[in-house]
Amino acid sequence: MVSVPEVADEPMREALASAEAALDEGDYGGSVRACVEAYRRLIAVRPDMIIAPRFSHSFAAPQSGGPTGGAIGGQPLAAPRPWPSDHGVRFSMDAEVPELTFSKERFTLSEAATYFEYTLDMVLRAQRRPPPTAQVCG
Repeated sequence: MVSVPEVADEPMREALASAEAALDEGDYGGSVRACVEAYRRLIAVRPDMIIAPRFSHSFAAPQSGGPTGGAIGGQPLAAPRPWPSDHGVRFSMDAEVPELTFSKERFTLSEAATYFEYTLDMVLRAQRRPPPTAQVCG
């Protein structure tokens, strides 16, 4: 099981520790706000970790024609999902800078837990996978 102490980036670890403490104390709105803070930092330093929202609910195989290997919509089951915008904090790429906007102030335990688990998972995925390197033309 993964945990907050595994997070190497100190500001993200602090935000996630705050989110976890708020979740434990029943402050679900505070937990979500701390998760949004951590996720904003993550996508600022690692924009490659943004998972594009899916617009299709197709279960078709990938265009390559290869097997899906238990995939949904061509994505492996273990692949990260897009930010869960349907729980009260909308993720948008409509502007030049990705935006996270709150559509409500009060959150349930399950909504806060969803944001906490998602953010922690994405931060730890970013740690395990180095950022892509820029290719130099020569």
